[in-house]
Amino acid sequence: MRRFFLALTVGAVMVVLPHAQSLESIVAIGDKFSCTMEDLSAMMPAIIEMLPDDADLPARFEKELGKYKSDQPLTKGRAAVVVAKALRIRSSLFFLLFPTMRYAFRAMVVDGVFGSTSSAGDVMSGVELLDFISVTSQKYVVMP
Repeated sequence: MRRFFLALTVGAVMVVLPHAQSLESIVAIGDKFSCTMEDLSAMMPAIIEMLPDDADLPARFEKELGKYKSDQPLTKGRAAVVVAKALRIRSSLFFLLFPTMRYAFRAMVVDGVFGSTSSAGDVMSGVELLDFISVTSQKYVVMP
């Protein structure tokens, strides 16, 4: 069942991200039971490619990723705050007032990126990271 879900997620990510990375590196991330901030930074080209008109986006991602050590565990809250700040998410008043991990995560729960039964402190697995990148691209990236 896990392999089927992994194949389904990889297939969805490959449709959204045709030239971001090699299939081997995506499958390697998908096989992890717990990801680190380094894995999130490896997946950032996937979102950056979706917004070619935003020239400052890579710099914003680097700035936000630079606040964390690369070997720190990737929690849903950390992933949410990095992506929310880099993409300048404006869907939550509380996140605009208090740009913290807690409110970034809550904004993404309301937007449907994360499930309402999850917690900001949950460590993301590889499959969850691939799903996060895929859903984030669908929710926040405007396709022409």
